[in-house]
Amino acid sequence: MNHKEPLLLANLMIARCFTLAKIPFIGVTSRGDKRLFYTKYCQKGYQLASPEKQGDLFFKQLQELVNEIGSGRPFFCSNDGHLDILLKHWDEMQQMFRLVTVEKDILQKILNKDLFIPYAEEYNLPIPFTYSMEQLSTAPPPSFPVIIKPKVRLNWFDSHTVSSQGGRSYKGLLVKDEQELEKFKASLAKENIEYVVQQFIPGPESNIVSFHSFYTEDSRPLGYFVGRKIRTYPTDYGQSCALTLVNDDYVVQESLEILERIKFKGPIKIDYKIDQDTGRYYLLELNPTRYNIWHYLGARGGVNLPALAYRYMTQPSAKISLSNKWQTNIRWFNVVNDFQAFRDLHRNGKLSWREWLQSYRGKRIYQTLAFDDLRPVFYGIYRTLGGLLRRSKHIFK
Repeated sequence: MNHKEPLLLANLMIARCFTLAKIPFIGVTSRGDKRLFYTKYCQKGYQLASPEKQGDLFFKQLQELVNEIGSGRPFFCSNDGHLDILLKHWDEMQQMFRLVTVEKDILQKILNKDLFIPYAEEYNLPIPFTYSMEQLSTAPPPSFPVIIKPKVRLNWFDSHTVSSQGGRSYKGLLVKDEQELEKFKASLAKENIEYVVQQFIPGPESNIVSFHSFYTEDSRPLGYFVGRKIRTYPTDYGQSCALTLVNDDYVVQESLEILERIKFKGPIKIDYKIDQDTGRYYLLELNPTRYNIWHYLGARGGVNLPALAYRYMTQPSAKISLSNKWQTNIRWFNVVNDFQAFRDLHRNGKLSWREWLQSYRGKRIYQTLAFDDLRPVFYGIYRTLGGLLRRSKHIFK
């Protein structure tokens, strides 16, 4: 095997960034989604245990994989479970892979919302007012409504407290009054889930804009772009189901200044929300070191951050020009979830059929469908039909 082939502990969206750049890679899934194995440039695929549920087994399997394919490959990961493994096995991961990230203590401060509060104060980051769990018992009562967010996201989406609100995809829980806050506090305490309580910023999810970039080890951006959420499902504080690229000079300038102040390294996503009443931008969170679905939209729009990161890691002496020109007429959709979001918005009189269909006008890309990379699509159809067949056999036994 070519030892420059990166290892992608990722999903189909990230894999397609490498396919677009014609970069062969080794694909690894920890969630059973093998679609990335069928992309054009996946040389070999491996399925490992879940890092969230079987962390020790996952790391043992990862070590065995590195023994098989060789160490020193560029490493790309995509979720909180992967970052948790990175933090727990920091020295070993540095020896096993070539990766670019902020220092361990900084990564811990950014990922842990309790630690992030003083970090944000130190660097004057424009975050909403946020209470830690400890502060709730001594500080003055918060001004409602507020948002409850997990201290770290591990096991948050699988919790009963979240699923009892109607689904597993809520990134935060909206709290309208003191009585509701006490109810959520009791429920989360039973599940041993730690959290913070944050000032609610008025406005729909479409008021959330994000800055995406990759920074070198000497804190220099190789590329960046800005995106905006169109819809999420659930429609409040849910997972993205419709996204677009936009121009926003304030977000670019503010983000570049912040990342220069904190001497950032590696991939970064900064989420802002625009207060619909005042027009003020609030920084909601920093998402470091991992790659995400936005990178596929960025790559299709002209700024392929994973490909830039790969080139930097494999050709450190090469002069890489800044990539910061992107199309704004392109949108990404998860059609199944977006239809559910539309259904809920339409039911509440917030979105008409005409408005929803108009949002699909222009250049579109999708979570799975890509006409220049159809094998993952056929594999997805095969798995779906197989699942339906198995369920029908069970029903008619």
